[in-house]
Amino acid sequence: MSSDSDSCQYVFRHLEGATLPDGRRALPLRRAWWTLKKHFWFASILGPSKYVSRVFRYTRLGRIVFRGRARRTTVNRGKKNLNLKAGDLVEVKSQKEIFETLNSKGYHRGLPFTKEMVKYCGKQFRVQKRLKKIILEATGELRTMKTPTVLLEGVVCDGTAHGNCDRSCFCFWREDWLKPVDPLQTEEE
Repeated sequence: MSSDSDSCQYVFRHLEGATLPDGRRALPLRRAWWTLKKHFWFASILGPSKYVSRVFRYTRLGRIVFRGRARRTTVNRGKKNLNLKAGDLVEVKSQKEIFETLNSKGYHRGLPFTKEMVKYCGKQFRVQKRLKKIILEATGELRTMKTPTVLLEGVVCDGTAHGNCDRSCFCFWREDWLKPVDPLQTEEE
């Protein structure tokens, strides 16, 4: 049995054969526009001073403006492991709390917080499952997650920030972005 027949349908080489490439010539311009929108989004959440100190100074333009004097600041990355399991009730932290855990590129230990995830901030969900392993679609390689990550029930990417992609991928959530909710407390309210 070949390894191709055992791989997930979302492996890059399968999708490449089943889809057509984006024929638009303005793709590099579109990527630049997305990057610019991302920086405006960061600035609107963090505020101008935090944006400049935590994000802008590490961009190409920021390194020119600050003439290489930028020193990386440590990011407050929650230290406790929640050990969430399927069925646990959690609340997604606010945008501001989540942004405090992100590095200058908008990542938390290698995982980005995307615009599609914002609408779930402040809402409660049940944990669908804990992620232990995933397949990297670009290579088909099975990888183990290094940092506690979970899927939440009913939480999928709507694709609005990715050209209205209809794929409905699961959003991966770091435990540092979630707060456990006492089920007894929610029943009383």
